[in-house]
Amino acid sequence: MEHGVDPKLALRFGLYEVDLLQGVLLRQGVRLKIQEQPFRILALLLQRPGEIVTREELRHSLWSEGTHVNFDGSLNAALKKLRAALQDDAENPRFIETVPRQGYRFLAPVHSVGSTASPISPATNVSPETSEESFEVRMRLHPEFFPERAAELSRERKKAERAARWIDFTLLSCAIVFGSWLLFFIVYPVPRPSVQRMTRITNAGGIDEWGGIVSDGTRIFFLERDGGRWNLMQTSVEGGNAEKMPAPFENTRIFALSPDHSQFLIGQFSRRDDEMPLWLWPVQGGEPRRMGEAVGHDPAWSPDGSQIIFVRGRSLYTIHPDGTQLRELAHGPGLPHFPAWSPDGETIRFSMDKREDGTQAVWEMAADGSGLHPILASGRQPASQSAGEWTADGRYFLFSGCENYDCNLWGIREAWNWFRRSHHDPAQLTHGPDSLHVSIPTQAGSRVFAFSFRSNRELQKFEPQSHRAESLILNANAELASVSPDGHLALYTDRPDGSLWRSSIDGAQRLRLTKPPLVASAPHWSRDGKQILFTGVRPGYLRQIYFLSADGGALRAVLPEGREASDADWSPDGTQIVVSMREQKTQPKFGIYLFKSSTNEWTLLPESRGLVAPRWSPDGRYIAALDETNHRLLLYDFQTEKWDAAAEGGLLGAPFWTPDSSAIYFQDQLDSDQAIYRVKFANRGVEKVFSCGEILRSSPSHCIFSGLGPHGSLYVMVERGLTDIYALDLDLP
Repeated sequence: MEHGVDPKLALRFGLYEVDLLQGVLLRQGVRLKIQEQPFRILALLLQRPGEIVTREELRHSLWSEGTHVNFDGSLNAALKKLRAALQDDAENPRFIETVPRQGYRFLAPVHSVGSTASPISPATNVSPETSEESFEVRMRLHPEFFPERAAELSRERKKAERAARWIDFTLLSCAIVFGSWLLFFIVYPVPRPSVQRMTRITNAGGIDEWGGIVSDGTRIFFLERDGGRWNLMQTSVEGGNAEKMPAPFENTRIFALSPDHSQFLIGQFSRRDDEMPLWLWPVQGGEPRRMGEAVGHDPAWSPDGSQIIFVRGRSLYTIHPDGTQLRELAHGPGLPHFPAWSPDGETIRFSMDKREDGTQAVWEMAADGSGLHPILASGRQPASQSAGEWTADGRYFLFSGCENYDCNLWGIREAWNWFRRSHHDPAQLTHGPDSLHVSIPTQAGSRVFAFSFRSNRELQKFEPQSHRAESLILNANAELASVSPDGHLALYTDRPDGSLWRSSIDGAQRLRLTKPPLVASAPHWSRDGKQILFTGVRPGYLRQIYFLSADGGALRAVLPEGREASDADWSPDGTQIVVSMREQKTQPKFGIYLFKSSTNEWTLLPESRGLVAPRWSPDGRYIAALDETNHRLLLYDFQTEKWDAAAEGGLLGAPFWTPDSSAIYFQDQLDSDQAIYRVKFANRGVEKVFSCGEILRSSPSHCIFSGLGPHGSLYVMVERGLTDIYALDLDLP
């Protein structure tokens, strides 16, 4: 047979074949569907071809003694199904003939498949009671089918049945287990990380967040500003009094501790924004050792201690601790900060000033510098991300996430859990009220250290001659302020949403001029006090310059599409503005442009690339600006069409002109007293006119020069705030 059945166990009649071993009926090799009782009737008829098989014999064969059933109806139904399978007709039978009042007879010749033997003899007989087991029927049909073979086939059949039951049980069990796991995976995900406790570690008022936090497990190290210099401080990880730490240089910053805790990675600096030479300094003290030609900032050790990565300009470099094999690892599209290695040493992440709105994003690359890309390209995420670091076990990546002026601690789960669904989108761990950032995980466990900062600001008016101070009532959340030319009104941006407000100088008659999501900064009054110019940014857009009536109303954008501005100021007659602007894609450096609104004409001042914070003199002859490092104050003379240096400092603030254009004022924020200086044009001499030292020695942390009054008075935004280090105990499931 083509279907591979032993011919001794198969019979053929007409176009049909019967496999007695398997219980299969075939027509020209095609298997037919037939139920058990019709097949058993066929088997009985085939064993006695040409003979009459009585209805009583069929009854005993199909139903055991004691079975209660409608015999006639059931037998007729079974025969009807059998004839349907054989395509036989009871009126004109080819195979099964009905013998009235006696029974049924099989008419067609029956042969063994593959055998040349004669048709099966009608004398071949099987007792009805043995038809319960089909193998006994087959044995009677084939005398050579010995009892031993029958027993073997019975055992094989039972074994196959047990195997089938076992397979069914196994599949059902697997389905139940998989369904239970899937339900548990979906309904019970891994819990979100959270902060369990916050503990204040320091009680110092002069902590400089720029200095970062480093810990060796028992102590934490940080910087404290003391006037124009910085002290290296240390305290216990459990809190207590901070102590000044002997340092090899006057201004020393600790960046990192080697994995074996034997050496500090330090930098020597004079100004905070300088790229500094990098040194290795033994933890137990001694002379520091210069690390080759490495100059930069934000260095970090690899987990095995074999390499150090650091930032220089727009590039990331690696160097061996012995100062050899200095090489550029990657060059980014923006300014990188705070590189960090994953615990397995295969991945490096860092913050980058890449976004068009000036915020930062966390980027990632392989340890060989390949595959550079941002890790949070879409979805729920903070507007600005920075200062990221892995936990010691590598299961979470923690970073600072900031929305406008408020920063919080965020975390991303890195490890995959096969048994429970894991959240891999960033989760916010803290929700104020203090601004928390620069988180540093400990070497083990789930504790991190972070800076906490809370502040309020107040606008004050000072008379340099009499040293008399007057507090001007403003919202405590005011970020920046600008007083109108007549001294009666003030503009200020409000934290945390960045809205622009106008009020009288005593804080009354408040009027909201802008609403979120627009964040306003650097507001300027026109000379007649009727219009306002400010810088604004919306999420996903470049920083834009806007015109606005002093009484509110519709905003008017100034810059063409694809341009970005940092600051702007009015011309004396109000017909033009001067803007620090750049072309984002083709020209990364800001330049100083003049814009005439009546003609939409733009003019670039010569040799002005790299300059910001332009201010037009009241007489219209000069434009003052700062270089992009905020170290130098320069003046552009429209008569000579040249730039000249007017002053230098550590970190200069935006300049302000006197009403008669005879002098220009500016502040050096890195000066020991955050002093305000004046440049007189008569002799180009620089003199100190006001010191914030006395103010800073009381309680404020910052004193920000905000403008000149009508009669030489100074407006100063005094910030009272406190920066401290907190330990956060996290639940990181």
